[in-house]
Amino acid sequence: MDLKRQKTEQAAAAHGFVIDTRRELPQTGAVLWQMHFAKNGARLLWLERGEENKTFAAAFKTLPSDDTGVFHILEHSLLCGSRKYPVSKPFVEMIKSSLQTFMNAFTFPDKTMYPVSSRNQKDFLNLVDVYLDAVLHPLCLEKEEIFRQEGWHYELDSQEGELSCNGVVYNEMKGMYASPDTLIDSALNRALFPDNCYQFQSGGDPACIPALTYEEYKAQYREYYHPSGAWFLLDGEMEIGPVLEKIGQALSGFEPQQEDHPIPLQSPVHPDETRLPYETGEEDIAKKTILAKGWVYGRYDEPEKDLACQALCEMLCGSNEAPLKKALLERGLAENVEFSKVDGVQQPFAVLVVRNAAGDQEQEIWDTVRTVLEQLAAQGLDHRRLEAVISRMEFRYREKETGGFPQGLVNCMKMLESCLYGGDPAQNLCLGDAFLRLREGIEGGYFEQFIRENFLENPHCAQVVLFPSRELGERKRKEEAERFRRIKESWSSQEREQVIQKLAALRAFQNRPDRPQDLAALPVLSLADIEEETPDIPQQVTEEAGVRVLCHPLETEGIAHLVWYFLAGDLTEEELHLLSFLQTLLGQTRTARFSVLELAASLEGELGRFQTSVEVFAPRGETATCKPCFAVHVSALEEKLEEAKELTREVLLDTDFGDLAYLRGRLRQLRLSLEQHVLMHGDSYASLRIAAGCSAKGGAREALRGVSMLDWLREMDSQFEERGAELAGRLKELCRRLFVRRRAVLSVTGQIPGEKIAGLASSLPEGEAPAEAASWFRRRQVREGILVPAPVGFAGKGGHLAQCGARYSGAMAVAARILSYGYLWNTVRVKGGAYGTRLAITPGGDVAFTSFRDPSAAASLAAFDKAGASLRELCASGQELTSYIISTIAATEPLLTARQKGMQAAEDYMEQVTGQMRQRDRRQILCTTKEDLEKVSRILDEICEKGGSCIVGGQEILEAADGALSCRRDL
Repeated sequence: MDLKRQKTEQAAAAHGFVIDTRRELPQTGAVLWQMHFAKNGARLLWLERGEENKTFAAAFKTLPSDDTGVFHILEHSLLCGSRKYPVSKPFVEMIKSSLQTFMNAFTFPDKTMYPVSSRNQKDFLNLVDVYLDAVLHPLCLEKEEIFRQEGWHYELDSQEGELSCNGVVYNEMKGMYASPDTLIDSALNRALFPDNCYQFQSGGDPACIPALTYEEYKAQYREYYHPSGAWFLLDGEMEIGPVLEKIGQALSGFEPQQEDHPIPLQSPVHPDETRLPYETGEEDIAKKTILAKGWVYGRYDEPEKDLACQALCEMLCGSNEAPLKKALLERGLAENVEFSKVDGVQQPFAVLVVRNAAGDQEQEIWDTVRTVLEQLAAQGLDHRRLEAVISRMEFRYREKETGGFPQGLVNCMKMLESCLYGGDPAQNLCLGDAFLRLREGIEGGYFEQFIRENFLENPHCAQVVLFPSRELGERKRKEEAERFRRIKESWSSQEREQVIQKLAALRAFQNRPDRPQDLAALPVLSLADIEEETPDIPQQVTEEAGVRVLCHPLETEGIAHLVWYFLAGDLTEEELHLLSFLQTLLGQTRTARFSVLELAASLEGELGRFQTSVEVFAPRGETATCKPCFAVHVSALEEKLEEAKELTREVLLDTDFGDLAYLRGRLRQLRLSLEQHVLMHGDSYASLRIAAGCSAKGGAREALRGVSMLDWLREMDSQFEERGAELAGRLKELCRRLFVRRRAVLSVTGQIPGEKIAGLASSLPEGEAPAEAASWFRRRQVREGILVPAPVGFAGKGGHLAQCGARYSGAMAVAARILSYGYLWNTVRVKGGAYGTRLAITPGGDVAFTSFRDPSAAASLAAFDKAGASLRELCASGQELTSYIISTIAATEPLLTARQKGMQAAEDYMEQVTGQMRQRDRRQILCTTKEDLEKVSRILDEICEKGGSCIVGGQEILEAADGALSCRRDL
């Protein structure tokens, strides 16, 4: 027996755990330990693998029985103080003082999960300790104010005042329900699962949230949050003894509890169609109907079916030429069609969404869907394309790049998505054999049979229709006001006074500072735990065939990661709009040699990644000039580099834009996507509008992905009959001009031989170099309101350090951390009810205050103005800065894969950022003083005075902010 295994077994026995199984998982290079706590049966899983980032998660099965969002409110509440750490927001205090690489909580339809991760063992143990106490001994069971703050409460300031409702989750879900996608999700779940928990909205329906009482909230916690029904999950390389000791100590005070809360499997149902209105601000609503259909296709323990459904979603609707999507678009029955799956639940289901259809064509749409599926089932799918789709899926599975989540967190989620229902926790970690079986099934008709059984003959399905309404938003606002008026009128004078006093008590609770001794009890690191310097990412700059090449010789397990940056600093604003549209077309449009589907098959079969993006670079502090770039990201096995070179050349130089109907369809889909995106992420658009008034970089970014880009798309759509051919010609000319060696910088990550790099660099024509980065437009800085059909808002205020004659320093990052998780959190989120708020100060000089899903955007703008004064108050106090400094270091050094490290080094090169500059930033952070912060506070005052502001929101939001805005537009 090896020593490590022996130590684990000894530690488990010493701290009350019984080892159930230990399995080696060759596909993951990991060992899976399954244990339970002897006293009460709490289950523990540890995926032991060679990963320095350690992950812990506490998870509970939480099954809603109504739409009040009780488990969503509990998820928020449990992180607002506990028995051992009785401070108002330990979650925020740990973010402010930890080296955490991830810290959050998630409410799913049938479970709630509380994950943390860190690369530092001491920090990891601290986080585990705080989270264990939070979930097992929360103060919210004793302090009703936490429930009212995070969930919902009435607001009434006087006997004669207007009654309203507020609360963090309440406002979050009001924002969510502004999206048609949330309405579809909620309606389909209700229709498909009428006999179990999935029929309810676990996040909460804002119309139902105020029905939740504090007593029911506590009862639900006591029923579901017990160790006997919990899972504790670990991932990574760690000293396991101290971890098991900490978890065992937390569990030791609990006796066993028998309830396991099984979820009954839903038997097949086929209910009547659900019809619902949705709010739109569009004048012409003739073709704005949205149709959706869902099919329950399997169970949690059928990963092969899950992968097959994912592949079919891509096959049927992954591009405008995919057969199902093409049939609906060509007949003029829709502007966009999406096919996706909902998994991670006991019974996964597929969802087809048909957007922007005419209301009188609903039956024709469903007839077309059925006809296409019948033809594919009978005549067969394109097997070459299917093989390519599966290859791309398998590449992503093996590459294990997980976006913004640590790999350990994703592993914990995968284990939970099986074991929660009694399945094998290793099932979703080891999918190699499933991919093999899918490939074997291609020629055997497996996928055609899947279509027949799960889409054509499936008795478990439901349909939803959303029809547009211009009046719905105003009607809902009037109905809400009338409902609150009637509620208030139904109260006696004494009852009104009780509501007034409860609100006063809540505000007093929110204003009450934590006791110093309680704050001191939280486990923290010291500056001695922080490395003085971090290693630079290796980068070798060479030139091949006139192309600057940036080589990053990192270990990538045989995968080459390439990024082509094509300089576009000489483009006009109009051409930047064109460039942004081009980014959505390349790789999705026919070429000289390939149809759309043939191209997709080649890209997916030969490459692991082919993506495009538009970026804007500028040296730090530069406001007059910038370098917009078109970026092409390619990943492939090293032995496939020749194919990668040829396919990249084909896409960049030989894309054919001559199919005008296809071009218009893609234009409309991008317009529709941005229209939906602004409803959910208005804070990003507000920030872009503000930055556009400060610098060339800000103006270029707004032109590429902001409101002005949406304006351009709408204009082009309305004028397409006259300008479509011209648009196609301009796109072709832009490709000819842009994709040349003299505009290119090539980033290569991986241990790639020089001769192969030389071959890549020489694959494009020489072309002409761009003019030097010219002075660029910037918009007039204004205080702007942007009207959208949504009941909540997003506020932004900011500017650029150059407006104050200042330059970036590490102390600014510390100040942003202090204010984001201190003053702004308390003022805008806790008291104001916004779902989120932050201050961002970038090394490039942009300064932006924002709020997210905010019921009081005007008040937030006023709060931003006082941030500098709040920072000075902290400087005048005796509060230590150490915890803020530590967490700022963590925020500036996120987890990165080898590919992401190569991208960071390349982007630093493009912005003339050196390793010495990054180390200087780090030293400035570590040496930040209150005198430094005092200087930053004055800069923030000046930014708020001289900068711009923007509110994106509904009618009531903008009316409340009327005095703070100088102009307004309807989006």
